[in-house]
Amino acid sequence: METENEKLKRLVFSIGQDLCRAVSEGKWKSPKHILLCETVRHLFRSKQLTTILNRLGHSETYDFGLELETALAKALDEVSTYRTHQIVTGEGNLVFHCEWDNLNKTTTSVHSSNIVNSAGGIMVQEVKPGFESNKVRMLRIIDKSQQRSLKVDTPETLPPLNFPRVGPKFPDGSSFTPPVENDAVYAAKMKEYYIWLFSRYIGSDGEQSVPGLGGFTSATGSPPPRKSTVDYFTPIHQPITDNAVVCELLRRSEKGDGTRRQSTRRAMPL
Repeated sequence: METENEKLKRLVFSIGQDLCRAVSEGKWKSPKHILLCETVRHLFRSKQLTTILNRLGHSETYDFGLELETALAKALDEVSTYRTHQIVTGEGNLVFHCEWDNLNKTTTSVHSSNIVNSAGGIMVQEVKPGFESNKVRMLRIIDKSQQRSLKVDTPETLPPLNFPRVGPKFPDGSSFTPPVENDAVYAAKMKEYYIWLFSRYIGSDGEQSVPGLGGFTSATGSPPPRKSTVDYFTPIHQPITDNAVVCELLRRSEKGDGTRRQSTRRAMPL
């Protein structure tokens, strides 16, 4: 619930920004008017509604919102995102993890439907407790040009990478049947798991708060003191199963954690 002091502070900030905009005749761009313009445009896609709010002095113009989004998209498109300032390097890093997966985009044309395959990567990092980074993520300043749409060139494709695949060579007389001792060990561990499962069920009076099969304990555990840092790699607009894409994403993963002092795990479907 919002307290009276918080409500009063929010109203003072709102009215103060309206006064600054009125005194400067709209030359000062305040956070309230910019965010309200972008929010209304994304929620309702209505130029008329945004124009009404603008004439009442509560929002920027609809065209200003288009120009701002175009400038942001252009700045992001020109930035290399192998490693951003959100990802901590050096002593502050505790665990750095990369994940790559296939991204399918279905498009429909007059001819037929088509599936465009891309490879997308994500970075997840845990930092040391109490560590605070002093780096700020900055984007390039885009000159005001009244441009309201972004023209993106066709992404370059990676050159093909071909190499012969060699299967494993097993010595003569190799056996691929698991030993009988494994069955006894597996049966004993399953009995322990069943005992643990029923103990949790009985102890919770039949209302188990977490799934029993997976053994998850997140609902009963304590929340972490700090959330994981998440950032994204630049997508590769080719199927992740291509040899060239696998080589490129491994290179990007190495470049993403090249200055880190802790071990890195990478996972990708092949």
